[in-house]
Amino acid sequence: MQGDWRVSWSHQLEGKVGTIATLKDGAVVACSGVVRMINDLGDFVWKRTFQFDVYRLVTDGTNIAVLSGPGFHLLDIRTGNPLGEGRAVSGGFRDCLPRPGGGWLLSDRGDHIHLFNRDGRGIRRLRPGRLRKLIGWLDREHLIVMDDDGHLRCLRLFGENSQRIIEERRWSWASRMSNGRILVQSLDGSIHEGIPNPFGWDSLEQLVETGVDPFEAVRTGDGWWMLTMDGSLDRIPPAEDASWPAGECIASNDADVMATATRDGLVRWWESPRLISKRDVILRKMVSEERQRIDWEQRQVIFEAARDAEDNGLLTRAIELYTSLGRQEDVRRILALKEAGG
Repeated sequence: MQGDWRVSWSHQLEGKVGTIATLKDGAVVACSGVVRMINDLGDFVWKRTFQFDVYRLVTDGTNIAVLSGPGFHLLDIRTGNPLGEGRAVSGGFRDCLPRPGGGWLLSDRGDHIHLFNRDGRGIRRLRPGRLRKLIGWLDREHLIVMDDDGHLRCLRLFGENSQRIIEERRWSWASRMSNGRILVQSLDGSIHEGIPNPFGWDSLEQLVETGVDPFEAVRTGDGWWMLTMDGSLDRIPPAEDASWPAGECIASNDADVMATATRDGLVRWWESPRLISKRDVILRKMVSEERQRIDWEQRQVIFEAARDAEDNGLLTRAIELYTSLGRQEDVRRILALKEAGG
């Protein structure tokens, strides 16, 4: 991949991959009703089975939210153990976001959103209208969403709940928010990057003119990557040799790793050039320390052999061994013993 992104490991899983979530130290993958945690070395950590197909996984760094059938469930990332009994609504949920400071917000397939605390216990239900996508938080109380008409709205969740369309322009697609930034596609097909606020945009810049069919996009430390309808993973803005086959699911930790999956179960773990370089440095350090450890152990064995040779009167052999260790003081001492004995 452009900039030497590298697939560090891959797995062919059984079943259709419905969704994927990425952490710094692993990925959580859902195949039909089975959710698996795979660490950053490609080892399987735990597995949890649900009655219905899982279609959304979202993490807050500590727990993983699972949308399956009509239900919302929380799992402990470390163990895969469920937290509480889960919640369900008629028709199921559409989307989910962790809330800054703790908690969760979910939209259902009707016109409601649901607030939960960090343990998955319901707090309140609001009715902002039908939403196409939850985009991201400006802060704990202000949420950017895309409505069914393609408008971006800002929902205020404290005091007297209110909402406003941030501008009259409609968009055909929008990414999740990452560090305050989002990608949006206009009705003419052009791709823009913007920083939204409750009343409009702090900035809005066109990155791609036309010809892109976005499916999902993630942001990393070196910019945006977009998964397109044809299954390719493209740099945004486009760059030479920066388009690779990836699949239909993508997730990122917003920094240095991405995970992609095809619908038929091929999961790939991508690492950035910076992470690869960091790991190479760590590996070289480990190799150097191991060599030093082995060298020290070997020197210890030679030193003990030299002492044994000296104790047994094998002075010539002792001199050879001390010399190989660079212990000139011991060499001179034994030479003096030989001269005195002679």
